Amino acid sequence: MTIGELEAAAAEVWAETLGCDLRLLGEPGGHLVPGGARLQDLNGVYMAAVGACVLVYCPGRLRARAAAVLASTSPPLLFSAGTCARIAAVDRTQVFGPSWHGFTDAAHFTPAVTGAGRLLDRRDHLLAGLREACGQADWAEGGFDDPDGVIYGIEEDGCLAAAGNLTPFRGYPADIGLLTHPAARGRGFAKQIAVQMIADALRAAGIIRYRALVTNAPSLAIARSLGFAGYGKNLIARLPA
Repeated sequence: MTIGELEAAAAEVWAETLGCDLRLLGEPGGHLVPGGARLQDLNGVYMAAVGACVLVYCPGRLRARAAAVLASTSPPLLFSAGTCARIAAVDRTQVFGPSWHGFTDAAHFTPAVTGAGRLLDRRDHLLAGLREACGQADWAEGGFDDPDGVIYGIEEDGCLAAAGNLTPFRGYPADIGLLTHPAARGRGFAKQIAVQMIADALRAAGIIRYRALVTNAPSLAIARSLGFAGYGKNLIARLPA
């Protein structure tokens, strides 16, 4: 794919995720969307920014408030934790993100290092040790709570130096999450495991997605070094059960 084709494919992913017409992504301003199949099970507010377009999914009981908030918010502030919190009626500290979304395909993937890592069973005891060392917040950010994730690991001295997972994306395990043991950071393990996962998944999936918090500079550097192009961001506020 050319860059234009990759952007078009990423736009189709957003439209499918949000349950909206592809043409809506070219409309500046704030818009309510019905949500795709995966979003409709979310008890929360999901906000996406694609260019100058801001799209919001929320449960039906919040749609009137969401419409009022979007109508009363100036364009520069539409995509913000404050706006997401107002729609969800939660404190802004309960808003997660923003997360950067990057995409790559076979034409743009640049394996900057040799891939490494082996497949792991989700019940592997080494994963529990990595989770304890990194903490629940980093574990969740990497997508490791997803029960359908395909997990890889690099072992060193009887522990996991790093792990990666491919969670479902467009029907394939093709959404990348990474986690490195605090004692092993800065040694390139995450990039090696990312290369291995992408190489394994790319042929079947066709397009790979990489998400990271915009504040996670090391993770974003890995993504960009491997040929991921950014296209869109999201915020999410989970509602009380």
